[in-house]
Amino acid sequence: MIVPSGDMAVCRRAHEVLEAYLGTCVGVALWDREAGVGGLFHALLAEPLMSGSVPAEPLRYASTGLPLFLEALEEKGAKPSRLEAAVAGGAIVGPGHDVHLDLQIGARTLERVELFLKATRIPVVLSETGGTFTCCLRLHCHNWTPEIIPVGTHFFRPEGPPNHCRPSRESLEKAIKDVKPIPQTAFKILALLRSETYQMGEISREIRLDQVLAAKVLALCNSPVYGAPEKIDSLDRALVFLGEKRILQMALQVFLSGVFPSRVGGYSLCKGGLFQHAVSTALGAEFIARRLGMPQGKAYTYGLLHDIGKIVLDQLVAESAPLFYRKALHGDRPLKDIEKELFGMDHTQVGALLVQHWNLPADMADVISGHHRSNLNGEHATPQDVALITVADFITNRFLAGSQLERLDPRPVIPALRRCGLSSEVLEKMIADMPLGLMRQQASGF
Repeated sequence: MIVPSGDMAVCRRAHEVLEAYLGTCVGVALWDREAGVGGLFHALLAEPLMSGSVPAEPLRYASTGLPLFLEALEEKGAKPSRLEAAVAGGAIVGPGHDVHLDLQIGARTLERVELFLKATRIPVVLSETGGTFTCCLRLHCHNWTPEIIPVGTHFFRPEGPPNHCRPSRESLEKAIKDVKPIPQTAFKILALLRSETYQMGEISREIRLDQVLAAKVLALCNSPVYGAPEKIDSLDRALVFLGEKRILQMALQVFLSGVFPSRVGGYSLCKGGLFQHAVSTALGAEFIARRLGMPQGKAYTYGLLHDIGKIVLDQLVAESAPLFYRKALHGDRPLKDIEKELFGMDHTQVGALLVQHWNLPADMADVISGHHRSNLNGEHATPQDVALITVADFITNRFLAGSQLERLDPRPVIPALRRCGLSSEVLEKMIADMPLGLMRQQASGF
């Protein structure tokens, strides 16, 4: 059972494994062997920004969530004097750069967790905190054994060919051309989303042209994620219930879900992991754009396609394993630098070439190629557009971890925040307000 950020799970002894995927978030496992009770808490942030206030979602914060977690364990029969703890997460943003000290959100959350455990005299028997990479905290409930492992280690195999042959430019270009093309209807839907001047009849007409698309959109509308009070059996009713923008987003997601790889492996740490990260980032970018008064439709499409180059490089990872995983899982080098070393190009460069091959607008290529660069300038996209996706990608990688293999270069984050006019305090407030649970549900609904 996966415990998402801002949540907890408590269970009695059973053949259950509780898991939390942790980037900047902090996970705390507590268990009482004698009572046969344990659980896992996944803290998003340290404490509410307004000191003394009662947050609407107390489990998001270590300061308010940990007392509730302890109370839930006691209700099941646990005693604080018998509890043991395992703590993981709190990844630092970058490997020791002073310029990033105001972004060390995880360190503040970890400090709050440590203060609570010290005050309650709960001993920590296993701890793996800090670092720069995502880890998984597991609690095996049948014998109350905690485990902390870096994500992606189940892909790593020490055996394999010792030599790696970097692909030629020609083979990369062929891989780009081999990517499943997007249908013409998808281009029209993308253009409608970006224009933000669409009409309900126009949307309904475009979706009805593709019967498979229409059926999938209706199926999504009727999924528990959207909570329709009764069955939605027509596009017109779907448009009224969810609105034109959300239906357009669904339609575009349906098309792109067939382009992204669905298997586990490569960059994906779970089934459809790359696509889940793309949808999460799109929703996060839309949220930030709304807060900043920027065009939300463009932000959503930028977020959905920002890592599109990984679907090309994903085809090459198998040939480079285990070297790719060894380099990705050890050390502090950004993943894009490892890509460039092994493949000759990183995913931002390949992604820009792919959208150019698809004849998508030039500003999309600028955002894709620039979202990991400290220089935010683009020839066709504004620096604010590039910065917005840099920030959205940072948030989803750090606070919705576990879907894809990634090690971000932290250096572009500070200039991106400045370009968006965001201080570290405002960033924390934005993260606290983001509907991360809903974003996760919508991203995994395909």
